[in-house]
Amino acid sequence: MLKTSLPTGFPLSSRQAGRALLCAIPVALGFGCGDSSAPNLPASQVRDSAGVRIVENARPADDSRLPWRIGPEPTVSIGEVTGEEAYLLHRADDAVTLPDDRIVVANTGTSEIRVFDASGMHQTTLGREGGGPGEFTALAGVAMWPGDSLVAWDTRARTIAVFDSDGALGRAFVLEAEGRPAEPRMPLNDGTVLGRIVDSGAGPGYRRERYTYELHDSDGNIRVSLGDHPGRESFINMDGRMAVFGLLPFSRSLHEASWGESVILTPDDHYDIRVHDRTTGALVRIVRREYANRAPTRQEVDQAIDDALGRTSLTGDQLERTREGYKAMPLVEHFPAFRTLLTDELDHLWVREATLPGMDRPAPLWTVFDPDGRVLGFVETPDGLTVLEIGADYILGHATDDLGVESVQVWPLERAAG
Repeated sequence: MLKTSLPTGFPLSSRQAGRALLCAIPVALGFGCGDSSAPNLPASQVRDSAGVRIVENARPADDSRLPWRIGPEPTVSIGEVTGEEAYLLHRADDAVTLPDDRIVVANTGTSEIRVFDASGMHQTTLGREGGGPGEFTALAGVAMWPGDSLVAWDTRARTIAVFDSDGALGRAFVLEAEGRPAEPRMPLNDGTVLGRIVDSGAGPGYRRERYTYELHDSDGNIRVSLGDHPGRESFINMDGRMAVFGLLPFSRSLHEASWGESVILTPDDHYDIRVHDRTTGALVRIVRREYANRAPTRQEVDQAIDDALGRTSLTGDQLERTREGYKAMPLVEHFPAFRTLLTDELDHLWVREATLPGMDRPAPLWTVFDPDGRVLGFVETPDGLTVLEIGADYILGHATDDLGVESVQVWPLERAAG
């Protein structure tokens, strides 16, 4: 077992203090923590249908923006071209901030969890590649858990490792489902874990994966089922010489998030955010927003295939056979309705807009909803930043520069009055 040392105790940080201040002065903010009654908001209608609360929202005006401001540059940036190994990031796919503002990075390329202080200085490293206690074969993410614990999960070994506030490995467990381990997807703040079983289908041609979700307790046992849901779209083409397998260009998928005391499990076929109760697993709310969509053209699909193949190392006859195999894939019915979604520390839902070919959008655009699912407006985030976490007064994200150097960055977020 790897033994490290982390400073103990999580005092109220400057970011937590900022959150407390935000919630204490809702009048100054215009809409406060969970109140979307400010004037000039897009229209919202709420109705019930068979026990499901449905929130219908108008689309904000194209040129409108919430009066929230993201700073011109990050206040913290972790990642260097050369230097100490801890700062050389490789597939830093996930990160989380601790209550004392320390930043924990899942450096999945080395199967390590690297801990940095609030200024970005390396403190310690947890885990490593391997199959033993506290080791990972396919590190996927990190998250906070009750009791000041930190959890990390491995999608290949299907294990979840729990570290205490000193950085010591407390235990590891597997999510049990249908006599086999389920894939861990997302630890939740009440000590449960979202797990799934994937049915990829069989045979050549078009296929859409089916995902079965359950919530598991802290020992890995199933607590409640969340049902079956449509997943990724893919295609297998057999031409007698080789099989070409891949996701369909502009394929639709399924998104997961924790929202308050609920869980979001929603495909991006339509702008319908589907929310499930953690206790019963039942669908309890659908949040909708007006949007325009269309089917991709054959030319757009071919261009997407050429762009993707151009990023591979394939050459010659293999490249041409692969290109022809991909071009046999069918067109999807329409583009995904959105790209991704996150919830912030104040239980607002952020949904990133899909960018259709030909759109001139210099920065990622997000629709923000209040905790009740009523739309507040648009917010832009820095171009090139993959947002990983949104706090009350900061955004944590991952960026890669033109030289391929990765960094994990903290950007200030000001939620000005509406």
